[in-house]
Amino acid sequence: MGLRDATFRVSEGELAVLAGPNGAGKTTTVRVLATVLRPSKGRTRVLGFDVTRDYGEIRKRISYMPQGYRPSNNLTPMEAVKWGLVARGWALREAEAQARKWLKLLGLWEDRDRTCWVLSGGQRVRVAAAMTLAAEADVVFLDEPTVGLDVEVKHTVWKAIREIVASGATILLTTHDMHEAEVLADKVVFMHRGRTIAVEEPRRLIETVPYRYRVVVKKPKALEKMEGYPALDLGDRVILYARSRREALKFIEELGADGTVLGLDRVGLEDVFLHLVRGGKVESG
Repeated sequence: MGLRDATFRVSEGELAVLAGPNGAGKTTTVRVLATVLRPSKGRTRVLGFDVTRDYGEIRKRISYMPQGYRPSNNLTPMEAVKWGLVARGWALREAEAQARKWLKLLGLWEDRDRTCWVLSGGQRVRVAAAMTLAAEADVVFLDEPTVGLDVEVKHTVWKAIREIVASGATILLTTHDMHEAEVLADKVVFMHRGRTIAVEEPRRLIETVPYRYRVVVKKPKALEKMEGYPALDLGDRVILYARSRREALKFIEELGADGTVLGLDRVGLEDVFLHLVRGGKVESG
């Protein structure tokens, strides 16, 4: 699909998440901002610099972790982070101290002298994240940095990302994981088919949906009692939307305790995105 019309602004010291499905234009947007891809039109600025004219100045001030990036298998985590910093102009002693800090923060200290050949896939992702975050650049671009990580490791990376934001850095992160966006973001930029369709804080985006709760039910057993409820058909099960917890509990009570109800929780960014792309329409059961 590519990038067609993306318009948003990220403030200093803010973590903004580009969220949307695969093919929405997230990676293309980051590549343009990181001066890897030249835009064919439009006006794009990073730290006040034009990405086409001032790309040299921008590259001095940013750090970029491309989607799927992994360090050289011939390097150890310590070598990868330390020499990456030296290449950026850090003195060797300061680079070693900084590498130590970030390897500890990302749970890699015990493996610091093992070559990446023998590390797991999740560990190599963390090494790549350490290389990117350790630079403590003014702006950090992270393109799908937690894809394929298990829950515990993902939370370790999340913590490191929020640590650097707390220190004053600005981060733009892409993900198709709406839960990740909801947890991490100060601001969410929803993208769909190459366009931005919403830009706002996660909480305020969630407040735009006219429903507060969702109930997941088995479809065959609930068919006769679903009529009139806004619903999202998932084949043999359905997500029903309720405007209040009372309404959700009332529906659960009507269904009875026969295993028809599979879950009850609050609506989140995933529901917001579906609401936006469907033009505010949810099918009635």
